[in-house]
Amino acid sequence: MKKNQLFCILLILTSFIIHGCSPKAKNVAIDTKFVTMGLDYDNLKNIMNAMVQSLMQDPYIQNIKTDEPKVMAISDIINDTTQKIDVELLARELARAMRKSGKFRLTMAVSRSGGSTDNMIKDTRALRDNQEYNQYTTTQAGSLSAPSLSLSGKISQSIHRMGKHKKVDYFIILTLTDIKSGEVIWDDQREVSKMGDAQIW
Repeated sequence: MKKNQLFCILLILTSFIIHGCSPKAKNVAIDTKFVTMGLDYDNLKNIMNAMVQSLMQDPYIQNIKTDEPKVMAISDIINDTTQKIDVELLARELARAMRKSGKFRLTMAVSRSGGSTDNMIKDTRALRDNQEYNQYTTTQAGSLSAPSLSLSGKISQSIHRMGKHKKVDYFIILTLTDIKSGEVIWDDQREVSKMGDAQIW
């Protein structure tokens, strides 16, 4: 009987110790340093800042007049890594900086895998044939702005194992293409390398 009681006490104490030592979640700033083997927020933020500077310093971009902004659509941005990356957030980060320059506008009427379309644009145009709606308030045909530029890209990785260590190289490339001519007017590539214990990732 005493052995059973002693066992129960030890079991309860062990439970308290385990729960007391377990990690607890807490709120942190989004830019809190936390190094991982994957592409983290800091990596992507630094890459996009560098790409924005590269884009704005390009001679072609500098020659675009703010009173004649170019309409851009987000095309395919391929994530060829083992990591889940929201490629639209990446593309919109660059597109946002482009719009703030006054030289670009972003269309939400058309896009590929790197972006998203606003379905309301298409849905409201279907109201032209619906007699329940005042036809004077519907959107006129031919009012959409077609894009003249396309933003595309790719994220890839290369993994190297060296004994107990692993090195992962990430490559991020973005390209701005003239849709009419098919010519690349700007592109940039950035790399991020990580090294760590091969067993943890």
